[in-house]
Amino acid sequence: MMNRLRISLVLVGLVIVFVSVAYVYTLWAAERQRAADLPVEATSMMIRDLLAFHKRRGSFPSDLKQLESVMWEQNKGREFSNGDRGFTHLNYFYLYTRLEHHRYSLWAVPLGQARDEVPTMFVIGSPEVYRRWKGAALSLKSVSGIKANPTEIELGVLGLVEQPKVVTGSRTK
Repeated sequence: MMNRLRISLVLVGLVIVFVSVAYVYTLWAAERQRAADLPVEATSMMIRDLLAFHKRRGSFPSDLKQLESVMWEQNKGREFSNGDRGFTHLNYFYLYTRLEHHRYSLWAVPLGQARDEVPTMFVIGSPEVYRRWKGAALSLKSVSGIKANPTEIELGVLGLVEQPKVVTGSRTK
């Protein structure tokens, strides 16, 4: 009788340990999945690469394929869309447009299930300065109608608020 009781206690202990380990693992796996679904915004790196391209070539690239050929490591499996002006990276959709040789615009729109937790970004830049707008994630209906060079009123209607200007270089004339 005592042997059966000991074996039962040992088995209960093992079951408790197993259930605890399984519970901790499910929590860990769920957190990893949530972190993988969370969009990671990288507009500052895109701006850095665009400015470096401008410094090398004297103008901004006409599309992202041209930027990739000069600044980014090729053969990374990037798939461009919208006439090679858009691509998706880490659950963000980036839409780049060269407005003039020395001026560009860049949209960063979050995608995925956790898109409401991160902001939409819009940038208009030149070699000397860039202006940023930031706001809540745009609805999918709004995303289909975004313009490459919207007015401040249109940005306000979309819920984007202008952030402080960033000076990137000195003007020499």
